[in-house]
Amino acid sequence: MGRKYYCDYCDKRIQNDYNIIKQHNVGLPHLRAKAEYFQQFKSIEEILGEIKYKPPCRSLKDHSVCMFGVLCRYRHYTSEQIREMQQFVQRPKEFNPKRSERLRKYLRNVLARTELFVKKRYNQHAMEKLPPSMIQIEDSSK
Repeated sequence: MGRKYYCDYCDKRIQNDYNIIKQHNVGLPHLRAKAEYFQQFKSIEEILGEIKYKPPCRSLKDHSVCMFGVLCRYRHYTSEQIREMQQFVQRPKEFNPKRSERLRKYLRNVLARTELFVKKRYNQHAMEKLPPSMIQIEDSSK
């Protein structure tokens, strides 16, 4: 028995023949599985841009499952879901004030911490440990 071709999107093993693989790759189940896989990596802005002008799917009205899934040319989101996504996109990006304050305090003490680290580690001042080319040259004009 020969090796089998494994399709990552469909989670299937099929015969390792070029024509069979080619036929599998253009099939609706494979295209749907591939589209569903890549759908999870889309941002909300991309999704909103795609569904903006699509009319609602009939299966949404019937409360049934659409057989085309993400390949359907109609949208599968309710108007309430679309409104929530738009509000999420329009909401200003919030920053964490506690984290910003911690970062500011940390950066304020970087020089002192560096000096303390070098002093503990090498029992020397940081300026004494630097090579001569990096030590600041004093202004001789004074």
